[in-house]
Amino acid sequence: MKLYAIYFEPEDWLAFREIRRFGAGSAAKSTFPSPLTFYGAIRTALMKYYGIELGYHSKPNLGNYEDILGDENNPGKIKLIGPFIYSEENGVKKHYLPAPKNVYLKGEKYRLMKLLEYETKIGEYTFKGLPWIPEVKDVDAPDEAFIELKELEKLQLGEEFKLENPRNYVVESKLGIALNDDKKTKEGMLYTLSTYRFRNGGFFMLTDSEETKNEIEKLDGVFLGAKQRWARVFIEELETTVFDEPNYENIAAMLVTPAIYDGGIVPKDLKFGNAEILTVAGGRKMGISGWDYMNGRPKTLHHAVSPGTVYYLSHKPSLRDSVSNKSKLNLFGFGKCIYIPYETKKI
Repeated sequence: MKLYAIYFEPEDWLAFREIRRFGAGSAAKSTFPSPLTFYGAIRTALMKYYGIELGYHSKPNLGNYEDILGDENNPGKIKLIGPFIYSEENGVKKHYLPAPKNVYLKGEKYRLMKLLEYETKIGEYTFKGLPWIPEVKDVDAPDEAFIELKELEKLQLGEEFKLENPRNYVVESKLGIALNDDKKTKEGMLYTLSTYRFRNGGFFMLTDSEETKNEIEKLDGVFLGAKQRWARVFIEELETTVFDEPNYENIAAMLVTPAIYDGGIVPKDLKFGNAEILTVAGGRKMGISGWDYMNGRPKTLHHAVSPGTVYYLSHKPSLRDSVSNKSKLNLFGFGKCIYIPYETKKI
């Protein structure tokens, strides 16, 4: 698969706070940005490029550009996977994806939980297996939440791999003062905001669409996150095998972007296409929302399954899109996955 990486290199700090109103003394929780943040930034920048007027509390007139720019329900020509983090030192880039939630440490080696063939009921769902750690001694949960792209390729090949947290950013705390409509400070309305400050890197997204690449190449940069900070945008071709079709028998689907299912952490029918979900590793929820600029209020809050969640499957789905198609907002890159192998263990 021919992929392009779209890089977002911030010139200053970035903040991605949860979309909710907060009051005096509140802490605006810093969150990892969702795909919607980057779709919105790119769409807004392209509107400016095409000379479309943007007005607060009003829907822009897209005219002949609607097929390119889409709307709140359709991304138009912009099709992206991400966001993820990258670092760059001495001209060498490292690309970090979320680590699989079924990884554990045995001594100093990273290993994958096996599938224990044991029927179990979780809530209203009955699964045919459990994620299982067969060892007892010298076992621990990893501290790292990311895996570098080359290490992920090793994992897929059944080779030794490692997890690694990117070290090219720090999280800082800033003090904010809320303002009235006349730009005067509100009494007692102080709040804190956590921010990302990158050095030698930033965020990136992926696409296999030439149309997407051609549109984004028209941009020098975008304004991202809270307080609208500038990030330079550039594109490079990226070689990787992580999205290739698997050639192993036991297949698990690992989310690389959040997914929003009708059954919570799983689709209600426990299936992706014609493949049955045997069990789940991970499944922690995260809030997904956005800002409705036409009405000046937060959009509907979705409780999404976090990236890195692993679904052990009965076999490979007939279509890769079977996984993302089960997720809401899948046109905006939600529910994207890669395949990884797993081993079974019988009682």
